[in-house]
Amino acid sequence: MADFMVIEEEQVPRRIFNDRNNPLETMNDTQLLREYRFDRQSILRLTATLEPDLEHQTRRSCALPALLKFLIALRFFACGTFQSVIGDVFRVHKSTVCRAVHRVALALCRRIDTHVKFPSRDEQDVLAERFFAVAGFPRVCGVIDGTHVRIQAPHQYEDQFVNRKNFHSINVQLICDPGSKITNVTAEWPGSTHDARVLSESNIYLSFEDGTHRGLLLGDSSYPWLMTPFRNPVGAAQERYNTALTKTRVIIERTIGQLKRRFHCLRGELRLEPTKAGRVIIACVVLFNISKDFGVLMDEHADPDEAVQPNQDVEDATMEGHATRDMLVQTFFS
Repeated sequence: MADFMVIEEEQVPRRIFNDRNNPLETMNDTQLLREYRFDRQSILRLTATLEPDLEHQTRRSCALPALLKFLIALRFFACGTFQSVIGDVFRVHKSTVCRAVHRVALALCRRIDTHVKFPSRDEQDVLAERFFAVAGFPRVCGVIDGTHVRIQAPHQYEDQFVNRKNFHSINVQLICDPGSKITNVTAEWPGSTHDARVLSESNIYLSFEDGTHRGLLLGDSSYPWLMTPFRNPVGAAQERYNTALTKTRVIIERTIGQLKRRFHCLRGELRLEPTKAGRVIIACVVLFNISKDFGVLMDEHADPDEAVQPNQDVEDATMEGHATRDMLVQTFFS
């Protein structure tokens, strides 16, 4: 009888898909708000809006549904922890977390013009009245300030991202209205860039220079339409001007605090390259405004213990800026 050699076929390992964790099935609204910064209804509404950008064309390889992608991204924005930790929570690989965060951030950035809008000329009169009610400062259409969001050291142009406090960051410029809703954001400049340059290169600068907007901004940098405090006020009128400006401008400080408390990824270090980090910052701003539109509140409205003091590094205003400031002092504060 002939002997036959039995050749075993090579066994191809089967791909195993873990059961993914869906927090909507295990958490109540209070828990969701604490962990994801939105309640159940808001999460479902936002997912439906973003679904065209998040859903895969096919279900091959058990593709992650839009809802879970959005929840993964929300968890990252809310806590800013390592992507591997978030992957463990949802039972997915950290590379899946990375892709979900990127896709959701991109989808939110595409909707910035819908949710982050600077007031038109017609809207600025109403806005000026609301600002005037805060502390009696006239003609204001926004308050402006910058904040630094820490990032990991990038591979290219690393030295340009080191700010004056000696850590790597993106210099973010924000403008808000009296209700702490953000009306303009710029999140693309390295940390070493001066605030004045961020403003002068922004679209909001061009719109003020060409007369598209006619109101005033309150801030630190100096242009004819941007009011700054007196470094060394002389007389009661200049003191009253400084007090009104400071009480009004504190709104942007409070807004930045609210933004970073709601989305802790902006308080720690974004372990992303600068372009992706900028998208995450924009995405958080869009979500921040949406949370206000939806009325999704958190314990984030406490006022600072003291009023924000004028920045001692304020640049000298232009001659036209001085004239506008002096006119306001004489007309409204004398």
